[in-house]
Amino acid sequence: MSWNILVLIICCLIAVFAVWKEYNRLVRARLVLRTIASLLAVAALACIAIPINHSKVINAGDDHSAILLTAGFVPDGLKKYENIKLLTADVAIKKQYPRARLIRLEELKNDSPAITKLHVFGYGLNENELSLLDHLPIVFHLSTPPAGICAIYWNQQLRTGNTLNVQGKYNNSSSRLVKLTLKGLGTQLDSLTIPAITNRDFELTTTPKNEGRAIYQLLATAGSDTLANENLPIEVDPVNPVKILILSASPDFETRFLKNWLSANGFSVAVRSAISKDKYSIEYVNTQPLKIDHLNSDLLDKFDLIIGDLSVLKSVTSAENSVLRQQVTQKGLGIIIRADSSSKAISWLQNGFPVEKLAVKDPIPVSLSIKGKKSKSALLKADPAFIRFQPRTQPLVNDEKNRILVNSSLAGSGRLIFTTITNTFNWTLAGNKDDYAAFWSLLISKSARKTSVTEEWSVISSLPTVNEPTPLRLETSSAPGQIHSTGSVIYPAQNPFIPFEWTSTYWPSTTGWHSIDQKMGHSKWWYVYRSDGWQPLKASKKIAATRQYELVNHNFSDVTKAIHQKVQIEAPKIYFYLLLLMACTFLWVESKLVS
Repeated sequence: MSWNILVLIICCLIAVFAVWKEYNRLVRARLVLRTIASLLAVAALACIAIPINHSKVINAGDDHSAILLTAGFVPDGLKKYENIKLLTADVAIKKQYPRARLIRLEELKNDSPAITKLHVFGYGLNENELSLLDHLPIVFHLSTPPAGICAIYWNQQLRTGNTLNVQGKYNNSSSRLVKLTLKGLGTQLDSLTIPAITNRDFELTTTPKNEGRAIYQLLATAGSDTLANENLPIEVDPVNPVKILILSASPDFETRFLKNWLSANGFSVAVRSAISKDKYSIEYVNTQPLKIDHLNSDLLDKFDLIIGDLSVLKSVTSAENSVLRQQVTQKGLGIIIRADSSSKAISWLQNGFPVEKLAVKDPIPVSLSIKGKKSKSALLKADPAFIRFQPRTQPLVNDEKNRILVNSSLAGSGRLIFTTITNTFNWTLAGNKDDYAAFWSLLISKSARKTSVTEEWSVISSLPTVNEPTPLRLETSSAPGQIHSTGSVIYPAQNPFIPFEWTSTYWPSTTGWHSIDQKMGHSKWWYVYRSDGWQPLKASKKIAATRQYELVNHNFSDVTKAIHQKVQIEAPKIYFYLLLLMACTFLWVESKLVS
């Protein structure tokens, strides 16, 4: 029910009650006048609560400009525009610069003569505010860009063991060094220094140890001065136990160390190592025993990932190969293929991964670049072979000369990963357990079968702020039930073009963590920031949005197409307040005369 209808219903009920009270009054003198006064009072209340608009034709000048002052404007820049009307929609600017007239942005189109061009001084407006200008052409007079964190990104949703990467850009306009520090749970986790008078990219990383929601801090300090202290909310979810089947050509150190690492990290593992023809050594860790001598559909349904030597995967029967391919392409099973075979037999598992051998008898140890890892790995004596890059593939691990040692590609619903590295256990023997964990965590997370999702919540705003509208989106195949967010009921609207998408706008009244969920659904946690937080970042977003608006609308002007323009103007509320006062005064005086 809309606000206007609700007000009209309430006022009608009040009017009926007032007339009934007057009719049943013992003293019936001046009954008509009192009834009229009561109805006028109720009507005045309704007009105060509901905006009353009337049409008016205003004159549009050929070049009638105005100035809009926004946060960050410099008064010295106004000297060239002394005879132009000054406007602002910011109360703080009105106090700082009394010459400016305080307005609402939607009132700009009601000015007479009509404004044909708007000069915007300062950092500009955000996207919601720019939409109120209704394509009015602007000239953007940008002030000096704000100092501080002007761009930021971090992965707010992590899994246990994932690395938190905080990346951004810092504008240091001062003559002092600025130190950026990433803190979590009261501990300094990473830091770097931004030189004076520079605008530089930065990256800070750490690996959260605790699961659940947490608030990290990003501090900017110069000497003993704290320039910024911003919150970085993150949520670390536990890793769902991945079920892995290892098919090894023979019992070896690589399989043994991998099995031990997987079991220590809670994975369910079944290992099949060939001893001789049709004879296998079978081991089970964190799982019930299964018959894994032959591959079939029922068996592969129980696993999320296969790690297998290429020679083993090539030697399966045609029936097993068909089942394996169907599981990968149609059901999302992942495969990590270890290149142990020089066989020329054609296999769909190696089609996108042509291997080239290096003419080196004794390769030297090299450091590897593992995708997602900030620093290079410890030295590893890898096999003298690399994978030639092919379109529609994604390299995951490279050597010092940028040759591909691990590559990946999609195969229908699943993913294939091909690696020429078959001795990662040497990292563990040398004590480089972090490199070993980073390598296998990357390969497993990229290739394992993904769990189907029935609903997905997303917060469209990158920085939800208290007392500001926050768009929320739900993607679900069925109509959602009743939706709650921190005790409030939300009524979403269905996207007419994307039927599985539902959107709503929520106004958070408190900072901190908020939850949103639908009945019988999953909860989504999201964070609401302080209104005074991330000011340089918000200013940078306003600058970018205003520049884009200026570029798109520099030739657009509806008001200059006609000398006369018909607009809707809201009636001043003061008249209704006076009417209410007069009606109430008459009723009070008349009651005193009667008594």
